[in-house]
Amino acid sequence: MHPELAEKLWLMVFGSGVSKAVLAQWSNQGIRFSSDPETAMGLVQHEGGPCGVLATVQAYVLKYLLFFSDNLGNPEVSDPSFALGQRRFYQSSFAARDDFSSLTEDGKTRALVHAMVEILFLCGTGKRAVVAFIGGVIREKVDAALEGISVESAIDFQKVLRIITFTSRKDAFNMLLANIPLFRSRLGAMLFLISSLLSRGLDCIQADRDDPSQPLVTAPFGHASQ
Repeated sequence: MHPELAEKLWLMVFGSGVSKAVLAQWSNQGIRFSSDPETAMGLVQHEGGPCGVLATVQAYVLKYLLFFSDNLGNPEVSDPSFALGQRRFYQSSFAARDDFSSLTEDGKTRALVHAMVEILFLCGTGKRAVVAFIGGVIREKVDAALEGISVESAIDFQKVLRIITFTSRKDAFNMLLANIPLFRSRLGAMLFLISSLLSRGLDCIQADRDDPSQPLVTAPFGHASQ
């Protein structure tokens, strides 16, 4: 990532005086499902700050589980034209039976990835999705690779973040699916927030805001300001 972009992104998200407590909240929140059978469709939240990211992703995950779980194998199911091409908007076989016990881990993972793809393309006005990731991390050894990585400044952003821009939903889906362990890791929520911001464009984000002088993540609890 270019140093100027890293600095601008850091100041927009965290400002110039972010506390270690807030950074800890955003550095220890993955995007992953509950292991409890009764809440198996729900994403687990460890810290208070990233709730806005998790709630948004959760809403879209439920959309795919409830209405598109029979089509989760199609990497382009998040394309609006897919839903328009259906004769009717129907519940999935799982929802129709009110029984999600047979929903597989692979199915939930694909619903999560479809949700992420749709959100990022919505941020990119349907034209693009930018995915932020940590360079050099092997997906089979994500946790070990992240042990020595700290994200406490714009310089850290610049050192570890890499970005890829997609114009194809299929390509974005396949990349995210292949790298989903990284988004399940402790940096997952932060990486998805950054991906969403970059997909929208930092200048557009500032123009969208009521008060662009304030960071998006605010003290003392690390919640999103807008």
